[in-house]
Amino acid sequence: MLPLTTGQIREIVQGALLHGSPQYTVTGVAIDSRKVKPGDVFVAFVGEKVDGHAHVDDAFRRGASAAIVTKNVETNSADGAVIHVQDALYAMQMLAAHERSSFAGPVIGVTGSNGKTTTKDMLAAVFGVKGPCLATVGNHNNELGLPLTILERKPEHQSMVLEMGMRGMGQIATLCEIGKPTAGIITNIGQSHIEILGSQENIAKAKAELLEAVPGDGISALNRDDAWLVKMADRASSRVLWYSLESEADAYATDVQPRKDGISFTAHVLGQSHTVALPMHGRHNIANALGALVLGAAHGIPLPDMADALQHMKTTGGRLQVKQGLRGWTVIDDSYNASPISMKASLSAMKDIAAGNPTVAVLGDMYELGDYAESGHREVGAYAAQLGMDLLIAIGPMGAWIAEAAREAGCRDVVHFADKQQALEQISELIPADATVLVKASRGMQLEDVVAVLTPDNSGADS
Repeated sequence: MLPLTTGQIREIVQGALLHGSPQYTVTGVAIDSRKVKPGDVFVAFVGEKVDGHAHVDDAFRRGASAAIVTKNVETNSADGAVIHVQDALYAMQMLAAHERSSFAGPVIGVTGSNGKTTTKDMLAAVFGVKGPCLATVGNHNNELGLPLTILERKPEHQSMVLEMGMRGMGQIATLCEIGKPTAGIITNIGQSHIEILGSQENIAKAKAELLEAVPGDGISALNRDDAWLVKMADRASSRVLWYSLESEADAYATDVQPRKDGISFTAHVLGQSHTVALPMHGRHNIANALGALVLGAAHGIPLPDMADALQHMKTTGGRLQVKQGLRGWTVIDDSYNASPISMKASLSAMKDIAAGNPTVAVLGDMYELGDYAESGHREVGAYAAQLGMDLLIAIGPMGAWIAEAAREAGCRDVVHFADKQQALEQISELIPADATVLVKASRGMQLEDVVAVLTPDNSGADS
């Protein structure tokens, strides 16, 4: 963040100076006293297990210039300012909004039911062509994480890519108020969070808050293959660019070729064409790449440079990572999260990766589907059978629906485990040699434990 005095911070967060001078200089933000760097402001949050107010002195010992608190605290520090506010989260958001207001480069908001993190990684690679790009790290895509991301800005950053998560109406709008995106992309509208929002239409409306926030002179990129996004496009006041796997659009792909180390295609973007080789598998990742490419091209980045950046990009862990397992297994770690849309996309990708070898799908429960839970799990089971899985292993209470639907659709070899522990004890004995194995479920299932059993030495990862 740009340097501020403690007096300026007090004004921005509308707080009261309880201790110390308004002239100390602040150059960063921390919410964990153990990670405080000299010059930081430490924001004391009250959590379920830890109260940050108990660590204010520790933060000052580590060099903090200030602490933002919601309780009256006493400190032994002679060199730190204590600023009292009513709401620590709101104070963080106001600091981030102030930081954002001083940034003149492009700010890209990214949301969608599936693929937003991969698309964020691709956008960071693409915009990184022009200079350092600040992008969301890990799960910092919520009302606390997004401000933390913005406050990581350094003078050399030329652009920002902000992932925006959502669990209810108004949340993306709030994130946009802080991040003020100049461009946005929505990857798709799925069924995740349907138990909270009640319908896929409401999910679409909540995601479309990003469209409504992008200004008239901005750019919005939308997936034309998603019917809900086509319906929501009129909510945009900005220019809309379309990308598609199914038809010609502002960005589309031809000559798709699965490869051992990923997938290649010819990208046609705003009148330019160039071959792109992605270091990841799955046709759905071509769609994600097209979205990143069309936004990059609209910002004047040459297509060949963007293609090179995508070829060498780093991806977030747990997403279609190909690893070498025991007994000649090729294990696809896609354990980070799951929904019916992403399950089917990953199953299709596995068929390409397997290249004729035996295919094994290890699929667990998908959460937050509400009334769609049974039909969503059955849809996945039927699709796995349609693709001709050699073995389907379902895990968890809702996994029973996957297994039942797969059997009904003709999958000959189906096993269901009631919980992960049962699966861990037996799964290695079930998988044939030289099989390609997909492991996927919602984050809460923690199926990375299954991946660890199948790949005790993960140093052989391909991606």
